[in-house]
Amino acid sequence: MMPRRFSRRRMWILAAMGLVLLAIFLPPFVNVNRYRNRVTRSISNATGREVSASSVQLRLLPRPAMVLSTFVVASEPSYGVEPMLRADTVTAYLRLSSLWRGRLEIATLSLENPSLNLVRRADGHWNLEDLVQRSSQVPSAPTARARPEVRLRFPYVEATSGRINFKFEKVKKAFAFSDADFVLWLQSENEWGIRLEARPVRSDVPVSDTGTLRLEGKFQRATNLRNTPLALKIDFAKGQLGQISTLIYGRDRGWRGGVTSSASLAGTPAAASVVLDASVDDFRRYDIALGQALRLSIHCTGTYSSIDDSVRAIQCQSPVRPGMLLVRGDLMGWTGQAYNLGISADQVPLDRVVALARHTKKDLPEDLTATGSGEGQFTVRKDAGGSAFWSGGGRATQLTLQSRVLKQDLEIGEVDFSVAPSAESKPGKRALRGARDSDSSHRGSSPRLVLTPFSLPLGSTSPAAVRGYFDFHQYQITLSGRAELTRLLNVARAMGVGAPAIGLAGPAQIDLKIAGAWTGFAPPTPSGTIQLRDATAELRGILEPLQIEAATATLANQVVTVNGFTSEFKEGPLVSGSATFPLRCPSPGTCVLHFDLHTPEISLQRVTQLLNPVFQRQPWYRLLELGQQGDNALLKLRAEGRISATHAVIGSLSATNLVSTIEMHAGMLSVKALNADLLGGHHMGNWDADFTTQPPKFFGSGRITKLAMSQLGVLMHDPWATGTLSGEYTLGLTGLDPASIRDSTNGSASFKWSEGSLRHVTLGDQHTPLSFSSFGGQIMIKNGLLSCQECSLQSGGQLYEVKGTASFTRNLDLRLEGPGDTAYAVSGPLEKPRVEMAPVPTPEAKLH
Repeated sequence: MMPRRFSRRRMWILAAMGLVLLAIFLPPFVNVNRYRNRVTRSISNATGREVSASSVQLRLLPRPAMVLSTFVVASEPSYGVEPMLRADTVTAYLRLSSLWRGRLEIATLSLENPSLNLVRRADGHWNLEDLVQRSSQVPSAPTARARPEVRLRFPYVEATSGRINFKFEKVKKAFAFSDADFVLWLQSENEWGIRLEARPVRSDVPVSDTGTLRLEGKFQRATNLRNTPLALKIDFAKGQLGQISTLIYGRDRGWRGGVTSSASLAGTPAAASVVLDASVDDFRRYDIALGQALRLSIHCTGTYSSIDDSVRAIQCQSPVRPGMLLVRGDLMGWTGQAYNLGISADQVPLDRVVALARHTKKDLPEDLTATGSGEGQFTVRKDAGGSAFWSGGGRATQLTLQSRVLKQDLEIGEVDFSVAPSAESKPGKRALRGARDSDSSHRGSSPRLVLTPFSLPLGSTSPAAVRGYFDFHQYQITLSGRAELTRLLNVARAMGVGAPAIGLAGPAQIDLKIAGAWTGFAPPTPSGTIQLRDATAELRGILEPLQIEAATATLANQVVTVNGFTSEFKEGPLVSGSATFPLRCPSPGTCVLHFDLHTPEISLQRVTQLLNPVFQRQPWYRLLELGQQGDNALLKLRAEGRISATHAVIGSLSATNLVSTIEMHAGMLSVKALNADLLGGHHMGNWDADFTTQPPKFFGSGRITKLAMSQLGVLMHDPWATGTLSGEYTLGLTGLDPASIRDSTNGSASFKWSEGSLRHVTLGDQHTPLSFSSFGGQIMIKNGLLSCQECSLQSGGQLYEVKGTASFTRNLDLRLEGPGDTAYAVSGPLEKPRVEMAPVPTPEAKLH
């Protein structure tokens, strides 16, 4: 008995091996491609569409299947010539039980890399409608039915890594779904199940992080698609708002946040109830990063009808605790050809409105908040082919703004607003200062939200008046009346309007307009005038406040221009002229002050006191609070312009008619074309100063012409010389105190002294001061000494070669060598020098 059992076991093993070998080696020898037309014709009859495949192959492992390559399902001609479906490979897995019964039955239909084109005709019908209708009318058994019957069981249809394209009439949209996985099966007698997971993309713009769409649901048999009972649930997650805006508009609109939404449809396409929930986490503008995340959410219900593509009985609500935003009404047409909507806001906390503004508007203080609440009722109606008509209004009550920038709360109170149609826009570009709108077409009428004029307390005895409007394209706010300058600037900074880096205090008469466009994140553009009188200004880099007697400031193109002002520092000097400076300073290096100033009298000592913080102990800013004690504002100041002075004093030296151009940049001072009349002559030169090092360094060069040496003697309290001096110099020095300047001065000069005399010097037997027709040469300046290089003096008929040094402390060590054996040594103090005959070196010694 044992051998027989062993023989049967061996027989079964051999049979199984044979079947495996047949499954492996037999299919290539079985030509099923001749049945290709029969297979495609069968699918065409089932779908009602022309079907083609390049080849059909048989596969037995891992399960019996027929493989169709380059599978194409054509479109019905009214939907275009592009195929409805194209797949690289379609695998039809066969039910094993059907093979024994001699009747082929497909268990699973698997599509690899399919591309589906969904087309919507002008009449609103989709190319899938006939296919769904035909499939629902074919008698099929449920997919999961275990036992075979006369009816074929509906196959389990799956597609992987597919793409779904959309086409409206003849226009193929850039929007599509990629990486689409699709599943369809008949789960009961009259009900199909469906699942879809895909990623939204655009074909013309690269996008990422657009999220994942998941659809799951069921639908039942019906005579047509519009009456098909369905229940669908759609979830969308992991989408980023910036990439989603690129997906919709073709470009990043600049908003950030994580988008999550879910929707459900129940009923039939002709009348389906819709529930939608959507939220955006950490909503903000791309260039704003705040610690507090802002979440936006909305819940909507309505009834959709595919008959006229309408959504009726819309009710959307967004909680803004303890208040609520509501939208109710009807919407007809995919693009809103007609609608009738009501929008209401009830008990909306204004601090949430300000929080939204902080996340969408640049330059608002992070701590800006508000108290009070707002309410409003609006309606918007549009008939097919007509224009939208808006109506309604509302109010904000007990409005108070709070921020450290404001110093004290800004109590506004009640603000009323209403909708009024604006005047019809003209064709062409709409000029709006500071903001360009690229749309130059005819816009038609646009609704405006008009503010009822209200009072705004700006620190003056009487409040300013405010009025303005907002529409879909732009906004405009006007302020007129009296204001206190410090309060006005603080309010401007709190509103993100922009304020110059200047501290101002005092009364002012204002007439301002703040306008801007919503698109492109354009900053608000203020314009108008501010009239100042008896005001105080504190300037960055100036260590004392400036008292302004009168001035008019004009705002335009983000620049402040002050013309015809008269002002004075407390201890002088008087300053008048004009200046321009930017309204916004993103960083100190980008702000340049342009000026044209005149003063009757100025001194270097006073300028040093105003500019150099080394000589000041008190805090520099009281109005601005831009710096603290020890913070060198001179290193931050950028300024350029022209300055003139009737009288200028540099130490004990006095000059008149001083004119120069000045540039200051990050601690570097450049004085160009410095022209001045001094000592009866004239100076012209250039000087540069470097305050980024300690002690500061100075470099200069210039020319002097016809300086009266007698006036220099008066300045030195010793009439030691006469004549006129001309020459050129190049100098470098370090420090600010006299000792540092004396010890560090280095440079050179060339000079020519004409028709002069040295009153304390007499040569030989002469009893009169040394006089000369010319005295000139080169001078080297170093270590506090002036050294003559190739200097010569012409006195009468004698020409002397002058050698030696003169110190800044007025000590002389000179040697005058004349013709023959004549030589003199001049030494000692300038006011009483010693003049002695000096030995003349022999020619041999000179050669040494």
